[in-house]
Parts: sequence; structure tokens; C-alpha cells
Amino acid sequence: MAAAATAGPSGQSPIRQSAMFDAPGRPRPLARRLAIHNFVVRSIRGFFEDRGFHEIPVTAMADHPARIQLDGMLLSGFPNVWCESEILPTGGRKEPRHLRGFKLMEAAGKDLTLDDLTDLQEDLLKAVALNLGADLLGGRDVTRLDRMLHVSHPRMKYRQALEILGSRGWSIPFGEELHAEAEATLTRFCGNMPFMVTHLPLDQTDPSDEEIAVNVAYILPYSGITMEGSVRPGDSPRSGFSLGLGHLLQYLMGLGSVMDTLIDPMDRLAKLMDNTPTPRAPRGDG
Repeated sequence: MAAAATAGPSGQSPIRQSAMFDAPGRPRPLARRLAIHNFVVRSIRGFFEDRGFHEIPVTAMADHPARIQLDGMLLSGFPNVWCESEILPTGGRKEPRHLRGFKLMEAAGKDLTLDDLTDLQEDLLKAVALNLGADLLGGRDVTRLDRMLHVSHPRMKYRQALEILGSRGWSIPFGEELHAEAEATLTRFCGNMPFMVTHLPLDQTDPSDEEIAVNVAYILPYSGITMEGSVRPGDSPRSGFSLGLGHLLQYLMGLGSVMDTLIDPMDRLAKLMDNTPTPRAPRGDG
């Protein structure tokens, strides 16, 4: 039986449903993951440098110092800044079953509108994916990424997202987060392309004015929310976004779990420690 086809975005030729929604790929060997990680980090650094963003150092592995330090650099007169930091979740590196830390790339600027911010995020994603060749990713994933490089990524307001979900059987009250199944439904609606949801509510109790929350969530297939940004008007205007490197790598490699992107050698050590027999306590006398 022939695979069903669906019209591609922007008038492109039909795309097989089975190809569009294939299951994610397998984890790559450690050396390949390291090469992809390093290439992506270099690409992000080059992108910000080309756009005139100043890289600033932040305290390593702190709770969340980057936002404060980025704001401080903007107040000091720098128009656009970015940084790289590592965040440690609850449990830190002693927790073997989950991510023991994750890397964030964060950027901020003074004069960025919401449109500027969404354009910047889309340009960053495409710049990183553009030069990832088949020698690193493999031909299947290069073909998958090539589709998204040549189209504009859909953007919708939170209210529009709820209407789309409602027409597909979901009932999500205003103010609730979009859970993983809802994100998957919207991904299919957008032709399995990355897409953005803007004006997500900050306060569930006040749905009256969506312009209160001038923000954006960038949702990638398989990976979910990978970049989050916001625009803060006022006397000290500030716009910025954060990028979760692990989820970006998950999308680029077409993986089903962010855990499959890990290259931390401590993970292997943790597994070895989990398999080490626990020594018996010595018997007491008598």
C-alpha cells in the first residue's frame, strides 16, 4: 500500500506522511556526539559574533546568574550581549538517572522588538543547521533539516494555539501550559516544522490582556520548547532569549530523548557505580 501524502509548506511538493513523522533516530557514538556538540557550539558563537553580540563570562554552575549579569552589561552600555552557562538542577551531579546539568546559551539586547527576537531565534537555528553535513549527521537527518531551512517557521499567538487545539479535540483552559501532547498536535498542524507560540500568559488569573506577556516559545519537533524569549518595555527596555543546548542537539540529531545527547563521561561512571555490588556490613562479635 502506498504511503499517504500531504501537501508541503509554501507550495512544496507533497511529502510522505510516513517520512514526515518517522520515529526519531538512534543515539550516535560518543565521538560523533562530541563532534556535533562542538560544531554546534562553534556555530552559535560565530552567529552571535557576526551579529555584533558581545560574549560575557558568567559564574560557572550557579543557580541562574546569567540574566542578572546580562542586564548589568546592558546597563553598562553594551547594546547586545550573550553568554554560556551551566545550570544544575535539584540533586546536582549526584543524581544518576536524570540530567545532572544542562547548558544554556542566553542573549539580550536593548532595542529588539518581538519580531526582531523571533527573527533572531529562527536565524540562529537555521545558521546552526545550515552547515551540518551528512558526514556529521547522516543523509537522512540532513534531508529532514533541509526542509526547514527553506521556509519561514510558523508563528501563532497563544490564543490561536488554543483554538487550533480545540478544533482537534483538546480542551485546555486559558492560562495552562501547553503539555507535550498539545505541542505534538501543533507540530503536526505546522507540517512537522519548528514553530513559535507568542504572548503566553504570565498569570493564569488574568486572561484579559495578552499584551502583558510579550514573549515567545520556540518549539522544535521531538524536542519541545528549545528557546524561550521575552520583551520587557519601560525605562530600561530589555529583550532576550535562552536556548537549551541539549534540546537543540536532540532536534538536530532527530533523537527521542535529550538523554541521548549526553557526552558527559560521568554518566558511564555513574552506571559502573550503580552496578558495583554493595559490600556487606561486618558481623559483630557474639
